[in-house]
Amino acid sequence: MINLFLRWWLFSGRYIWSRMRRWMFERRYLSTNLPIVNSLEEIADCLGQITWAMDSPLHLYDSISYPETVWYKKKDDCDGFAILASKLLPRLQSTTNPVLVTAIVRPVRNSHTVCGFSNADGTLSFFDNNSLRQGDFKEYADIVAQIKGDAKLVCWDVRNPITFGIVEFHRV
Repeated sequence: MINLFLRWWLFSGRYIWSRMRRWMFERRYLSTNLPIVNSLEEIADCLGQITWAMDSPLHLYDSISYPETVWYKKKDDCDGFAILASKLLPRLQSTTNPVLVTAIVRPVRNSHTVCGFSNADGTLSFFDNNSLRQGDFKEYADIVAQIKGDAKLVCWDVRNPITFGIVEFHRV
């Protein structure tokens, strides 16, 4: 039963809740200026200024903040790092096509979101919190395999960071 809830949450609930929560509580942060970046290393440095913190009780459940909120508060959980990286990457090069890649695993506390993006050579890389991970990643499933580790995968998705539109969704 819990796996059904987790699949529903990742397929739709999380993104509906995130949009609603953003609109209700985070609009005031949209005027926050994001940093100017000129390289992947500078993005990693900016992400290094963010402190990892679990979503507060006011979030009521996991939600994805605006990148401006993350930068203003300088703290968030993994999806905050990912959404900020996804906003900074196109400033370097428009062909990076950043996405949010989320793996829901058991135990749930080990679930994780990263920012995946395309390299000029056709491979993929990702920001895992403030760390840049580059390797021989050919598809998003390769990134998911890396971030899930030994945990049991329940489902995973790839989302557009601006619209939260589905790029891929997979049940296991």
